[in-house]
Amino acid sequence: MNRYVEAFKKYAEFSGRSRRSAYWMFVLFNILFSIVALALDYVFGTVMREFGFGPIYILYGLVVFIPGLALSVRRLHDVGKSGWMLLVGMIPLVGPIWLLTLYATEGESRDNQYGPDPKGTSSSNLGITHGTTSETRSGLSSGSDNIILFIVVWLVFSRLFYFLIPLFNIDFYSTGIFKIVNIIFSIVWGAIPILLALSIKDKQKQVILFVLAGVYVIMTIIEIIQNFTGSFFY
Repeated sequence: MNRYVEAFKKYAEFSGRSRRSAYWMFVLFNILFSIVALALDYVFGTVMREFGFGPIYILYGLVVFIPGLALSVRRLHDVGKSGWMLLVGMIPLVGPIWLLTLYATEGESRDNQYGPDPKGTSSSNLGITHGTTSETRSGLSSGSDNIILFIVVWLVFSRLFYFLIPLFNIDFYSTGIFKIVNIIFSIVWGAIPILLALSIKDKQKQVILFVLAGVYVIMTIIEIIQNFTGSFFY
């Protein structure tokens, strides 16, 4: 949540750099709040049927647009790319996957033309010593362990949810609430390949996994749209 708030503190700050954790935590909370805004439109009956959303969702989107855009630019700066690389996303299919790969790539561990390393691990900020290297490796290992732990916990939780919910509401799978719950679960499931890619240290294998993760995310988004609108593309 702190990362989400931090993005608003740097509301229109397009200079500097932002870490992967800052970007992806913002994305996570932004998705959750977007779903809440959409759900409120349905609760208050303000949904515009021709679009599938309402004024609450639109207002939230307007509020979060600039800080989200600025954070995206700072994330690109962290990997040594210009903010204009955002335009790559306009290229069908390949563009979004390439941007996704950049957003999930570890930032340059040194000062670059856009500013100092936000992790504070560049040679200008820290002495390169054996102890520092050991601590860095330990931190990377701990991060990978946390990712694997999160995935396993989520797999167990989601399986338990789908197993137990019929015991409390036998008609749950036919309700409107299930549609929203299923969207949330689909989004998290779509993020799992990205999390796995983040835990890979081999750069070549990581790029391959990011590309596959991008394809998986796109298919997940299409499935969500199909389930939400009731329309099909095939």
